[in-house]
Amino acid sequence: MTIDDQQNILFTTYPFLTEADGQLLADLAQYRVLKNKEPIIRRGELTYKTFFILNGMMRGYFINLKGEEKNIFLRPEHTITGAPDCLFENTPTRYTFEAILETHLLVFDQRRLLELAPLHPNINLLYIAALQENIQTLVGRVEALIDKSPAERYEELLKRSPQFFQRAFHKHIANYLGITPVSLSRIINRR
Repeated sequence: MTIDDQQNILFTTYPFLTEADGQLLADLAQYRVLKNKEPIIRRGELTYKTFFILNGMMRGYFINLKGEEKNIFLRPEHTITGAPDCLFENTPTRYTFEAILETHLLVFDQRRLLELAPLHPNINLLYIAALQENIQTLVGRVEALIDKSPAERYEELLKRSPQFFQRAFHKHIANYLGITPVSLSRIINRR
C-alpha cells in the first residue's frame, strides 16, 4: 500500500485533516503488514503503540482464570485502537492484540501524538474522534451484554459491523458476543 493510499484512507476517515496534517502523521507513522494471528501487542508489554487499521481487522483478548481467551476488542478497518491499560494507566497490558487475516496498519507512538496535539488542532481532533469512537463502541458492547439476548447482540453487531462476518472467524465473533460457536451457528441458521 503506497503512502498516497494510506493518506487517502486517513483523509476519507477524518475529512478535517489537511495535507500538512497528513504529512505530519506520515512522518510519525510506521507502516506494518501483519499476517493472520500475528500479534502487534502482547500481554505483559508496556507499550505506547496506537494503531490505525488501514485494511483488515484486529482482535484484542485476555486470558481468563480458566486459561481461556476472551475477546474484548474486535476492531475493523478505519479505526484507531491500542492497549488502554498501557495508554491510560502506564501499566503493562493485560491484552494481546493480533491480526485477523492480513492486516495493514499505521503504528504511532501515542506519546508523540499527545505532544503534537496542542500544537496541531486537527491532530487533537483526530485523537478526540478516536477516543469518542472507542468509548461509544465499548459502552454499546457493555449495554448489549447486560441487556440483550445473544440473538439481539448478533443482529446489532451484524448491523453495526457487517465486515466482521465477511472477514472474522466465527469463533472470534462468538467469543466477542459472549456465546459459543455452536450457538452462533444456530443463530445464523435461524435467520
